[in-house]
Amino acid sequence: MAIPSSQIAAVIPPSGASATSGVCIINNRQVPVPSNGDLLVKLEYSGVCHTDIHSIRGDTPMLTDVAGHEGIGTVIAVGPQVNETQWIGQRVGIRWLYSSCLACEICAINHTACPNQKNAGANITEYIVSPALHVTKIPSTLSPELAAPLLCAGIAMYSSIMKTKPRPGDWLAILGAGGGLGHMGVQIAAKKGLNVLAIDKGPKKKELCLSLGAKHFLDYSEVDIVDSARILTSGLGVHGVICTANSAKAYEQSLQMLRPLGTLVCVGIPSVPFNLPATPLDMIIKGLTIVGNSAGTALEMDELLSMAVAGDVEAHTKVFGLHEINSVLEDLEKSEVEGRVVLKIP
Repeated sequence: MAIPSSQIAAVIPPSGASATSGVCIINNRQVPVPSNGDLLVKLEYSGVCHTDIHSIRGDTPMLTDVAGHEGIGTVIAVGPQVNETQWIGQRVGIRWLYSSCLACEICAINHTACPNQKNAGANITEYIVSPALHVTKIPSTLSPELAAPLLCAGIAMYSSIMKTKPRPGDWLAILGAGGGLGHMGVQIAAKKGLNVLAIDKGPKKKELCLSLGAKHFLDYSEVDIVDSARILTSGLGVHGVICTANSAKAYEQSLQMLRPLGTLVCVGIPSVPFNLPATPLDMIIKGLTIVGNSAGTALEMDELLSMAVAGDVEAHTKVFGLHEINSVLEDLEKSEVEGRVVLKIP
């Protein structure tokens, strides 16, 4: 296909990121040229999540001034040192972990924590360059709009669940269970035989979570979720908590719900920094584990895709046009979206 010199992109305005920033749709963004080891991908869809809002609002740094970080599309050109026959026409996904050095001591253990990593951005464009070593090949049986959310939300939850060292029958609480990340975590955990305690707000999210396999749903606006969690678990508390919410109270409640030897996985990024309310005495007496997670390994990604192909995990998506991005961001910021938002790229 003919590759144009310019493209459409959703970018932060020239004034920069701020608490009230939106994005602008421009038509003159230069189309990148793949260099050694790179692929040029014509994007079809990109998921949108709260991490994008943090970047657009200036809470966290962005790779570029273009929003989005879970794009999916087709390879249309390759750079030097890439086998064209192997890649042209292949549908691929760009994960949050855009690249890692694969050469340091940390990568030798787990490259998702590489101190030299780059995280994805520039996905709400028509074309993007990505290293061939780090893209994910998408099975042809998965539709692109359903596969896109797996590249960030899905893999983040899959890897987070695995960090709790789950055993069938364990209790797992997910705060923000009806959101873009949480609703996929409910499905993954349920399929792995865990008793999922879904925590969120409102009847729509309750209906969604229970339909996806949650054992119980707790509305944090109606009940004391810590007391309720303990009652449901014979007074011990849950084995693991994945907190996709971003408030200090949510993290405080997450720690209080854990039983001895329990694990908290931090996923939700706070808009305003705060410290976890975990004292050394609590950690010593209860033997708790606290870890953070934002991505997953290539092997975990393949395992998740296998679940999706088998129909065990399916992103509940709402697809919008690129021109609707600012209203989408507003709804996400107010937590008024069940499931995951996906934007269709022109």
